[in-house]
Amino acid sequence: MNHFCSSVLSGVRLGAATLSAILTGAAISETVSVSSLADLGAPSETVNTTGQYSTYQNRNVGDVTQVNTKDATFAVLIDFIAGDSAVNGVIWETGGATIGVSVSYNQAAATVSVYHSSNGGNALGVVTHNLTEAQISGGDVEVVWAYDASEIEWELFVDGVSCGTTSDTTAVNSLNNWSGGNAAGLSIFGGNFAAGNGDNTNLAAIANLGDTATINLDTGLRFWAGTDTALSKPTENPELQIETVTVTEDGMTITWNGQDGEVYQVWRSSDLETWVELDDSITAGPEGGSFLVEGEGLIAGRMFLQVRQFE
Repeated sequence: MNHFCSSVLSGVRLGAATLSAILTGAAISETVSVSSLADLGAPSETVNTTGQYSTYQNRNVGDVTQVNTKDATFAVLIDFIAGDSAVNGVIWETGGATIGVSVSYNQAAATVSVYHSSNGGNALGVVTHNLTEAQISGGDVEVVWAYDASEIEWELFVDGVSCGTTSDTTAVNSLNNWSGGNAAGLSIFGGNFAAGNGDNTNLAAIANLGDTATINLDTGLRFWAGTDTALSKPTENPELQIETVTVTEDGMTITWNGQDGEVYQVWRSSDLETWVELDDSITAGPEGGSFLVEGEGLIAGRMFLQVRQFE
């Protein structure tokens, strides 16, 4: 792939970078690094109605048995509504205060949290994200929570960005089980209990989601059984451009915003149609790339210089 910048005193870039996802892992226990959920393929199942439904405890989904002890990824699109309600409105939950997971929205605090109770209800892992004003006022926001059975932790992603993983908040270690026998719920807490306070009791101020937020039921609650997802938005490389042109007795030095360790070429033209290669192996450093045009590299009259990156 070719990246170019052509310049007398300023630069332009032609071409674009292509980023690909990396998928690794075993058939039913894998970590998948993707830039979007679409890269995961179809979900194992989708729930398109709010309310109470069966627990995930000891369930088999597809070829994944006892899903509550395996890797898992859940996702919803949700429209958060600003307000002053201080309850923890349930987005989704399964199991109870002894063994279970709940994902909730606190309107007054403008936070989304994942709680994981286990080990007799005395272990509690928590991760919380503070929503931005844009995330509250901008319509549907993608919220993803993914479980890594090998690490016994949940990772929360909001708008494709990791908000961190659940950290144990008690002296008791978490165990590899994310759902007890209590019912599950979407937009409500199913049954009588939901994780958790770390003392085998309900999450404080727990309530149904109500009118504090709206889950997009067209896409619904998507569940990929046996898959621990790591979302990573593609990093956009800055536009490749020549930054400075300095003329001295020795010649003309150009610098550009090269990426450390990447290899570049410098080309010269007098008419922007015919190009002559001056150097094909310039490795940029931490400060970018630079090249001295000297001797036969210089031509009389108007001269254009072009920097190219090949991947």
